[in-house]
Amino acid sequence: MTGYRRGARVGVVDDGGVVYLAALPDGPIAVLDEMAALIWRYALTEVDVVTAVAAACAARPEDVRADVGAFVTSLVTRGLLMPGPAPA
Repeated sequence: MTGYRRGARVGVVDDGGVVYLAALPDGPIAVLDEMAALIWRYALTEVDVVTAVAAACAARPEDVRADVGAFVTSLVTRGLLMPGPAPA
């Protein structure tokens, strides 16, 4: 599960603990903390999200795969993430 970028017209504020996301201009604002923020951050990198989250949590990838996948899918469905690498 790799290759995501921020959705079109999505504003992001990441204060290092909490990530605030909103489809601009009308929102709503999504507030991601702890595991949700971690998944968001890894989704925007070139690493495999499931593997990275599992390692960060000292868990096995198969134990987190379904939950991570469901959360990433919800971010895509809400337009906050888009499949594909970040534009150059």
